[in-house]
Amino acid sequence: MPRMIKKCFVKNLTFDKMLMAHERAKKGKMSRYEVLDFEFNLENYIVNLVEKIRNNQYRLGQYREFKIYEPKERIIKALPYIDRVVHQWYIHEFIKPYIVPKLIKDTYACFDGRGTHKAVAMV
Repeated sequence: MPRMIKKCFVKNLTFDKMLMAHERAKKGKMSRYEVLDFEFNLENYIVNLVEKIRNNQYRLGQYREFKIYEPKERIIKALPYIDRVVHQWYIHEFIKPYIVPKLIKDTYACFDGRGTHKAVAMV
């Protein structure tokens, strides 16, 4: 990790930032048991999660596997919800502010204000 990101890691590992990551991760998933359970014990989950990350004890959970059939059969592997919260926190706090600005201007995929339409318009 670059020195600049290391200095910001502990500063960005707060209850409030994890709570915002939870809000982003739960969009469209509020009817799932995992998300409802997380909401019910919100403070405990977030405090434990922050402490595990801070103490270097956080480990990625087991993937669950299921099939979807639209438009064709596919196997989907999904992480537990708590890992989705950590993912949202990491992307929003480190990838977007530190790594995206260092990419070339012609990188379009999955970034705010960029995408396929802007890529086609640049051709």
